Amino acid sequence: MMHYPILTYISIFSAVLPFAIGIYRWRYESRELRILVTYLFFCLTVDILSMWFIRNYWITLALMHLFFLIECIFILSIIICLQESTKNKKMFAMFLSAYVLFWLIAKLTFEPLNGLYSLTATISSVLLALSAGYTLFIVIGNRMQSLFSAHSFWILLSFIIIYAGTLILLSLQGILVNYSREDLFLVESINWSLKIVFNILVTIGFLCPQTQQ
Repeated sequence: MMHYPILTYISIFSAVLPFAIGIYRWRYESRELRILVTYLFFCLTVDILSMWFIRNYWITLALMHLFFLIECIFILSIIICLQESTKNKKMFAMFLSAYVLFWLIAKLTFEPLNGLYSLTATISSVLLALSAGYTLFIVIGNRMQSLFSAHSFWILLSFIIIYAGTLILLSLQGILVNYSREDLFLVESINWSLKIVFNILVTIGFLCPQTQQ
């Protein structure tokens, strides 16, 4: 197994705390939080598998292609659960269906599983960041309690930070792949740092009281 900077391991295992809290409070949680717990377990599994299979480039590559599809399904499902309007639920469900169709077409044509995944990953990040931002705007406008005690606020904020923050890295994947391992680790430190912030915000969200938003 390749040796990684310590920040890598902190980033990966920072998901353990919110996952553990989510499991502990499972019976009291809303549907979106249960989906989020499952998503955290999925991310932790993929991160560990990616490190394990790093020497098999093709397995890791195919795994990451699938990751962005499944991630989009998880996150948009959470965003759909947070909608109060039936119209908005249908709108985001349509966005999700459109992305899944686009992803399937891309893998069968111009972005196969044995190539880079920059386009589908970039579009996914844009879609998720904008969807979370729009939903956060609604949550702020319709709040009936202290904003900072609403789990939806912290979860949506974490989505905006992680997906907007990693957008440039994903879009420049075709260029970054030619860099040395040391340079890649330096660039990836941005991604690892954003994951730590994401997991901290998600942890706060899990600790919020489960009351009506």
